[in-house]
Amino acid sequence: MIVYYTRYNTIESFDRQSLLSLAFNCVTGMKNVPESFMNQSWNGSESEEWKSDRNIMTYQIDSVAGITAFRVAIVDSNDELWTTDIVLNDITHEIQLRLAREKRVISAEFNSNFRIPYIFKQLIRNRIGGMDIDLPVSDVPIYIDEGNISYIVNIIKKEKIYSLPVIYVSCPFSGAAYEVDVEELAKDMAGSAHVLVERSSATAKVLKELAEDRNAYNGAVDVFYSDDSFRYLRRAEVTANQFRYKITHAVYSRMAMRNIDSVSSISEIKLRNQIKKLDQNNTDTKKLTLEVASLKEQIKENTELFEMASDETKELQKRVNDLENENYNLSSKIEILTEALNKKTDKANAAVMLECSEKEFYPDEFKRIVYKSIQRYVSSYGDEECLRRDYHILNDIITNNECCEDGEKIKETILQIIRKNKLGKNDVNSLKSLGFELQKGSHDKYVFQNDDRYIITVSNSPGDYRDGENLAHDAVKLLFGRT
Repeated sequence: MIVYYTRYNTIESFDRQSLLSLAFNCVTGMKNVPESFMNQSWNGSESEEWKSDRNIMTYQIDSVAGITAFRVAIVDSNDELWTTDIVLNDITHEIQLRLAREKRVISAEFNSNFRIPYIFKQLIRNRIGGMDIDLPVSDVPIYIDEGNISYIVNIIKKEKIYSLPVIYVSCPFSGAAYEVDVEELAKDMAGSAHVLVERSSATAKVLKELAEDRNAYNGAVDVFYSDDSFRYLRRAEVTANQFRYKITHAVYSRMAMRNIDSVSSISEIKLRNQIKKLDQNNTDTKKLTLEVASLKEQIKENTELFEMASDETKELQKRVNDLENENYNLSSKIEILTEALNKKTDKANAAVMLECSEKEFYPDEFKRIVYKSIQRYVSSYGDEECLRRDYHILNDIITNNECCEDGEKIKETILQIIRKNKLGKNDVNSLKSLGFELQKGSHDKYVFQNDDRYIITVSNSPGDYRDGENLAHDAVKLLFGRT
């Protein structure tokens, strides 16, 4: 299971020798490292490997492609195998970093307390990070004011798309401290994301006009990926450290959907190096044997992804789809893995996957709507209809599935708040925590999840009880329909 991945440009002076020297030095300081791994160094060869039980340390060099791949896999005190991969391309000056976790017993449990490997941090501390277009890869925040405000304007308007995610921390209007420790956030995100920080609330006023009112403000944090973005608001009961943890691990989880390029993987480089050494008379036979061995090795790595994705479908459906699409784009391997997983399953339950281009507003939203719709439809069946095949299938779906309670909780909270009609400060904060944005005017408007199709208008003048009651039910119908 991949728990961390990133890639970024390096300075041109950081080469193969620099990487291997740093890697071997850092391995010496790791916990649970076998004695045979200690004090090793690069002797100039294109490959070498050390093994001790399940522990492995190896490197492979493809001089033609200019690629160096280093791997160290260490079993910790909990019998978990942690594999650290580093791949450097000397030609493109790009580095890829990956951390994966494997247990003897397959588990989808995500170790949310993992720490970025020391070697990953040391790379940034040694200032090997290059430029991501016009943003440096570093462990310090970039402060935004009127002089360099174009950075964030271009990002919001999608006029510039960076390789790494961009985190934008807005300044609270009150002049109080930021909702998150921006210096520590930048260190956490070193090599994983750029951290841009609004220097003052005065900048927010300028940005509001330039970005057409799409900017984060008053302490909110926006995270921009290449294809979408997310906004985070700190709740009153959440500490600054907890808020920082939420943002960093959201980025880690999103980036963990990616993987090292297959052409740069250590198994592929090993295969290419072995093929070069083959006796010409036996090339075809030995090449086929090596390709099969390489395929098995890659299938083992990919199985970790599919086991994790299968178990986490209820909460991470989008991640499952992304993993399937990214799995080296080799459909033959996917078919082999899928067949293997089906054979391991005691009861071969069928899964139905339906495409939807809408963005999910809360966990299990799509599943909840489909589930509730089926439940409502089946409840209308008469006695004779209950004997039909369609009833058996739909009823079985209801019996064997369940949804998280987030949708029901949001629904009930909206009813309780909006039926008051005239909302107090606490009510407004509660709506914001549910994903609503306030637009002030003669009538206050609350936009759900920044989508203008879902606007609830609340009167600013006193009204009777029924006005609030009707508005509350209209709001629930708008957001939840018949579910």
